[in-house]
Amino acid sequence: MQGIIHLIQAGGVVMYPLLLLSLVTGVVIVERCLTYRKLGRSDGALLDQVLSQCRVGRHTEALGRCDAREGATAACLGAVLRHRHLPAAEIERRVEEVGQAVFQRLERYLPVLDTSATIAPLLGLLGTILGMVGTFNSIAGARSRESSDAILAGIGEALYATATGLIIAIAAFVAYNAFAARLRTVTADAEQATTRLLNVLTELPAAAMSAESRGDRAATRAE
Repeated sequence: MQGIIHLIQAGGVVMYPLLLLSLVTGVVIVERCLTYRKLGRSDGALLDQVLSQCRVGRHTEALGRCDAREGATAACLGAVLRHRHLPAAEIERRVEEVGQAVFQRLERYLPVLDTSATIAPLLGLLGTILGMVGTFNSIAGARSRESSDAILAGIGEALYATATGLIIAIAAFVAYNAFAARLRTVTADAEQATTRLLNVLTELPAAAMSAESRGDRAATRAE
């Protein structure tokens, strides 16, 4: 604790906004990790179960499985099953409406990380400039050992602020890109799952009609 206090004091006034920025960045990273763990998981097993049940006409059970799960894939599959009697274009519109709500929850607060990755190095650079200004002023008025100590303190202030800003920026940048990549994966998985389910629901009536047509032809030949 003493080391942190010394770091803040030695880094100068710029360390206070950097400290606030680091706290905000840390809270956002933890919150996003929990959210992505809850809503951003892949649901390949759920998709396989839903497709199997839909192929045998157990749509209600498939819908119940989707409603019991959380995430973009489950929400989109549930929307398809809930509106399966509507035209395909209308189903896609309903799925997009439901999916966007989940994707917005996953995208929330990502701009904060992007902003932190941009601002933190700038604040560190500002601290460097302020520290060097103090150093040059001390050099200009150097007359004693106390002035030499002031020069070293100014250089330390510049280095502390720069290092802190870079650490915050690196953490925010890595977290932002990781979450953004996960968001793209979740979006692609949900879209693929929706398309596969729509294809199965579309193929079932066609297969039933084909079987019925074959039965009619067989009956005609028998007559």
